Amino acid sequence: MSVISFPRRAEPRRPVARPVSTRPASVQRWRGTPSSRKAAVIVVLALSLSLAGSMIEANRQIEIHTLQTQLLQEQSAYAVQVGSLTNLSAPSQIATQAGALHLVDPSTVTQIPSTSLDAPLPLPKFSGYAPATSRTIR
Repeated sequence: MSVISFPRRAEPRRPVARPVSTRPASVQRWRGTPSSRKAAVIVVLALSLSLAGSMIEANRQIEIHTLQTQLLQEQSAYAVQVGSLTNLSAPSQIATQAGALHLVDPSTVTQIPSTSLDAPLPLPKFSGYAPATSRTIR
């Protein structure tokens, strides 16, 4: 480090420049407008948003009404179909159709004798000709 120092040259001072604003012109314009105009713009925006929401809600309600009407029509058509099929399967209808097809109650019923499941069964008896002999022995 040296003890001798050279005199500094005096530089002319530059005028201090304002920093360039990075805000868009619309923001600067908005800040410059009177407060009554700002309030009017905000009220108009709020009303337009409210109107748009009401229109969307009304459209949804119309859709719901259309779907409910369609559901009621389908349910009534289903009820008509169930009613017609129920009439076809009524006991009186079945008896009438059985009589037309000659399906009548049997005149006699043959009861088959029952046996216990633990009892051994006899060998079957064949009434026809069997060339082979029985392979079971009892």
